[in-house]
Amino acid sequence: MSFRPNSPFRFHQAGTDAATAQDGRGGEVCHTTLAQFTRNVLARHPQQFRLDPAGTSLPCLPREAWPGFDFTGKRALFLLPSQALGSNVCTLLFLAALRDRYRLRGVGVFCAGSAADIYRTDPAIEVFTLWIGARDMKRFDVLVDLGHLESRRDIDIWPVDMEGELLEAFGGIPPAPTYPPTARALPKDRPARIAVMPLSSTPMRTLPPAVAGALVAGLSTRGQVTLCLNDNQQQGRLYHRALSLPAGVPVVDSYPTVGGLLRALADFDYAVLADSGPAHMTKLFALPGMAIYSSAPPTVLQGRFRNLAPWTVPFVGPDCAAPCGLAKLRIAADGRVGCMGSLSLPLDRLPRVAQAADPAAVERLLLQDPIPCIAHLGGMGTTVVLAALQDFDARLRE
Repeated sequence: MSFRPNSPFRFHQAGTDAATAQDGRGGEVCHTTLAQFTRNVLARHPQQFRLDPAGTSLPCLPREAWPGFDFTGKRALFLLPSQALGSNVCTLLFLAALRDRYRLRGVGVFCAGSAADIYRTDPAIEVFTLWIGARDMKRFDVLVDLGHLESRRDIDIWPVDMEGELLEAFGGIPPAPTYPPTARALPKDRPARIAVMPLSSTPMRTLPPAVAGALVAGLSTRGQVTLCLNDNQQQGRLYHRALSLPAGVPVVDSYPTVGGLLRALADFDYAVLADSGPAHMTKLFALPGMAIYSSAPPTVLQGRFRNLAPWTVPFVGPDCAAPCGLAKLRIAADGRVGCMGSLSLPLDRLPRVAQAADPAAVERLLLQDPIPCIAHLGGMGTTVVLAALQDFDARLRE
């Protein structure tokens, strides 16, 4: 979408640090791909913004030219296709590698949206959170739309090692040494600061409350444990109802911004996480820990990184087995929401992804009738805690 503001304006993306706010120049043509920003801001204020209903086609580097293009000394601008935190962490890793390989004079990203704070961890990247103006776009020599990466097409039914796919797509460039694959050492001169982060974006990957409670209790023998939730998310609010915690355990109800979450992760010494955006964020800080996987294979999602010990739910059922590859819940023809195992249907009979908010389904799948692999995980609290303690102790001996 192209738009032209009638006068200067300023806008800040909710859930990001104040530094991600943008200032727009009156009368300048601007471009955005973010539907929510277009719908909730631009379209609602016709007296302030003039929209081009025909849209705009920007001159992007063709996909077939990516591997052989010489970026040496250029200023490159990248259009981001998703606000998924994990995908943007991997894109940040790729941009650092591309900058190293070609000695780029500048790197910019636009339409980062709620993931903008991720890119701000690298001061060499210029971040245009919600739109880019024509004057800024002219400062770049080449524009690349990362939405043209082929492997993204099947991401709903099988995950992608986004960093690895991008490195290969641009000619097999080596990863950036700035982000090593191994974990940093645990402290030996003080108690460890330990995080338990049980939430994911879906009940398909969120840890059962009983398992989270067991992890908090078990890891409290190794250091100061903090349970990190998100009361802006329905699952986070439901967790407060279901959890039973030892006295005195600190609980972070939410991090107001993604930047705040990133800073918290950098400050922890060890973490146990669900398969989630924060699990990807640990790559940026070499944070040691353990990640618990259900529907997705850790070998794909962790890529080259070995800072988190992977633990996959050992589930095999009549209709599915972990990991099945699904990224999101599906909808059956009769309107039921679940996965192959919970609905007893093959994937080809579940063509639609559950997109709309469904609080009743979330509560049912989190607390009453979880999908089969998560239900199986709910009875394995002792096993999971033992795996985490063994991993922590092994790292402490290194």
